Amino acid sequence: WRSIGAKIGNKGITPPPRIAHAQAAIDGKVYIFGGRMGIMMDEKALNDMWVLDSSGEPGTEEWSEVEYATTDDSSRSFHKMVAVGTDLYVFGGCGASGRLADLHKFDTKSRTWTDLGKSTVLRGRGGANLIVLNDGALAVVAGFAGEETNDGHLITAEGKWAEEGMEGLSSMRPRSVCVSASFPSRGCAVIFGGEVDPSDRGHEGAGGFENDIVVLDFKSGAHKETVQKYADETEWPEERGWSDGDVGDVGSSSAGMSLYVFGGLSGDDEDPRRLDDLWECRNISAKPEKV
Repeated sequence: WRSIGAKIGNKGITPPPRIAHAQAAIDGKVYIFGGRMGIMMDEKALNDMWVLDSSGEPGTEEWSEVEYATTDDSSRSFHKMVAVGTDLYVFGGCGASGRLADLHKFDTKSRTWTDLGKSTVLRGRGGANLIVLNDGALAVVAGFAGEETNDGHLITAEGKWAEEGMEGLSSMRPRSVCVSASFPSRGCAVIFGGEVDPSDRGHEGAGGFENDIVVLDFKSGAHKETVQKYADETEWPEERGWSDGDVGDVGSSSAGMSLYVFGGLSGDDEDPRRLDDLWECRNISAKPEKV
């Protein structure tokens, strides 16, 4: 591990402290957007974007704020953001007036936003999965809309919402605040764990969590199977939600890509536990390995 301080680089600029933001990487640059500076939904919501340029040698990383014009209040937290090419897509989250079900595209080249409208199928929600599917299509799957959900809505590669909701998700256990990723070479996308039973204490508590791997079809987003921890398995991530993760190349010695999962919240209301462990899953049909 190597710690990267908040104030780095020659400029010494740092993003304001926050929770519940979203992030995605493009060409060695990590973009973060939004979040909030308090626990309550309407408490200091943010709509700023920052980028950490880590494309150079280790130790040369530098923060800078991404400047752009906004025409409406896009402040939000517990939203989801993914990268497709040089564009960033942002879905939903919690705004000052409630949960959202809108989709926006940010062009990192021209630094302009495009409003792609609201889902006519989904209730507003936070903690959803925004998954890249075949040919640049997107799928919003599950999330918390006052309760855990297992519905979804597709967005075409042209940025148009499908006329109807997704099919083939009813067999997936409802959940939110998961880790999700796409594996085009394997013809699937995956969702790891997440919250399946919300806490009565809201964000101050810990609900019920899962540690399964949900496998989705890469073309339709439909649920294919759920891989549970093996009965005699000891090396497997414990149940958790509020984690983060991403896909990374495992190197020339092992074909394919790995799913990495870091940290999260586990336990229960009586004993909530913040995790700081890192796990790697090299194959969705094989056991994860602790790193």
